[in-house]
Amino acid sequence: MTMAHGEPAPRDARGRPVAVIGGGWAGCAAAWTLASRGVPVVLHEATGALGGRARRVERAGLPIDNGQHLLVGAYEATRSLLWAVHGRRVDPGMRRQRLAITPFAPASGAPALATAGLPPPWNLVIAVARARGLSWDERVATLRWMSALRAARYERAAGETVDAMLDALPRRVARGIFAPLALAALNTPTARASSRVFAHLLGRISRGRGASDFLLPALDLSELLPEPAARRVEARGGEIRLRAAAVVTSATDTGVDIYAGGGRWRAAAAIVAVGPHQLAHVFAPGVTAHPDVADALEAAAAMRFEPTATIYLGFRERYRIPGRIARLDDAPGQWIFDRHDVLDRAPEAATARALEGLVAVVISAGAASDDLDARALAARVQSQLKRLDASFPVAVWSQVIVERRATFACEPGLRRPRTAAIGPRIHLAGDYLDPNLPATIEAAVASGEAAGRAIARALAAT
Repeated sequence: MTMAHGEPAPRDARGRPVAVIGGGWAGCAAAWTLASRGVPVVLHEATGALGGRARRVERAGLPIDNGQHLLVGAYEATRSLLWAVHGRRVDPGMRRQRLAITPFAPASGAPALATAGLPPPWNLVIAVARARGLSWDERVATLRWMSALRAARYERAAGETVDAMLDALPRRVARGIFAPLALAALNTPTARASSRVFAHLLGRISRGRGASDFLLPALDLSELLPEPAARRVEARGGEIRLRAAAVVTSATDTGVDIYAGGGRWRAAAAIVAVGPHQLAHVFAPGVTAHPDVADALEAAAAMRFEPTATIYLGFRERYRIPGRIARLDDAPGQWIFDRHDVLDRAPEAATARALEGLVAVVISAGAASDDLDARALAARVQSQLKRLDASFPVAVWSQVIVERRATFACEPGLRRPRTAAIGPRIHLAGDYLDPNLPATIEAAVASGEAAGRAIARALAAT
């Protein structure tokens, strides 16, 4: 492998650190993996903080997350990494609870479902059999649909949408249970979301006991992984370089040249862990001629992106949501989370002392872009919650965070890069690489760890 742009670099990079370009969860997972194997790392992040689209932001002294991320027990790579980071406790940094779809307004007649503490498939079978708001015929039809999906090994046609997949279900089941799960997981409107990826996720949560459980972060997202990863890198002789965008200018079988901050340095290898919309900025023109780089850039350029909006509302009254998560009616909010844990973590903040309750309302995909004015969006959500529950308190504090490129659109037939390994010294990492997964923390972590292991093996073999 030889890729070059500009002057040739020294041939030998033995003993030099590995460059990780991009400090989101994929980059942090890669950096942790390398540092834990004794490989020095220089982590380049173009912004002023690690974590990407899953990090802590300070607002009025409150350590809120820049998005509401929901993990499940089937996310094995994430859980395994967090065990390593936080000690081998059960789901460190997480609060585990069984999968439940609970209407925020129980009197609405919307379906309600909660899984039992049984091994699959009985946990979901019993959940459907006991679901509130469904007729007996609707329950039987749903169980037959689930059985057929399981018999097909959770495979669907590559070009099928989620809406087409759900057509065989009773409408109330499709719209009240499975469509909300699909939208939350894929962050793509179900009319153009991939049924193949959604079916694969349903298969994952059906694998073993606890796989369908919700895992709600008990720490802020930065403290879950990005900050411990930075500490591990620095403790093992590496560096964290913030506000330091980097470009791969050339690569050979013995090393990679990096341009950053007005200077060049020679890395033993590089892991490129930026988002797909940023990929074209990381490779210099001479490097983009490599067939695997060109293929990755072509796949990334064809991707479309979806926004998310997270609306935080704070109250002077004590307010709690049973089960900590509830389903809304999509007008406009889709899910509501109890986030009083944020107040518990910031006891000295003046805002925290003034508040007794805090919730986060999530609006996914296309609906998040309907109204991007923060004040108007917060008011719309407040009105929605008051309409659904007349006793809902009036917010005295609000914060709206919109991620305009929160995820790629997980559409049928979406092409991913054909390989993450671009020669022995460059590896891609990111949530867009695995064709069986949407843009999730799990996809980012799994790809980052895989990249770190691959580079560590390549260096050990030289």
